[in-house]
Amino acid sequence: MMFTPLLALTFAAIAPLVSAYPITGDGVNCRSGPGTSHSIVKIYKKGLDVAITCQTDGTDVNGNNIWDKTADGCYIADYYIKTGSSSYVTKKCGDSGSGGGSSGNLPGLTATQSKHAKAIIKEAKSESLGRQGCLAGIATALVESNIYIYANKKVPASLKYPHDKVGSDYDSVGIFQQRATYYPNIAASMDAAKSAGQFFAKMKGISGWKSMEVGKLCQKVQGSAYPDRYAERLSEAKKICAAGGL
Repeated sequence: MMFTPLLALTFAAIAPLVSAYPITGDGVNCRSGPGTSHSIVKIYKKGLDVAITCQTDGTDVNGNNIWDKTADGCYIADYYIKTGSSSYVTKKCGDSGSGGGSSGNLPGLTATQSKHAKAIIKEAKSESLGRQGCLAGIATALVESNIYIYANKKVPASLKYPHDKVGSDYDSVGIFQQRATYYPNIAASMDAAKSAGQFFAKMKGISGWKSMEVGKLCQKVQGSAYPDRYAERLSEAKKICAAGGL
């Protein structure tokens, strides 16, 4: 009797931390590697919850190049698994840990913040926005949410999507605190990469954005009641963008 709790605790400590997500397609192939050229190991039925142990880049499937490694040891295109995000939701395959170590994180950020920041940086790169775009996106994210995804009880739909915290500022949601009144696509606002895309879309419509002082640029996009806050987080943004390759 004395040993059972200890054994249970030991097992819990060494058991891998995985999350399960539902399959969205009919007869989805799970392959031996992260790409359509790899052999099929097994096939999953629609609606089945599949445990994901890690994610990695692979063959692009309908605009998504992330592949999810299942607890069965094979890979499924992330496009066919409903994780609630178009970016990474767990560690990258090959990493020694879950991202909690300093080596996997961006400067000054936790694992969760780093995951979101990397999605913002990736979006800036994909849109060829350079360092200016990255700085504006990261500085704004730091000010608005400290790079956490916020749901909002005043926007019930936001609570249905993966989030880190719950806020109550007007109808603002997500990393960039984008108001549902002006950004009605709640799914996009609650996704790191897509919300960054919304931010960048407005940013690119501002005349002279490429050479504008970053703090001023952030303010023009956000229209904050506290316009000086963005410049105050610029030094942090520079370190994060540099570590992210911009």
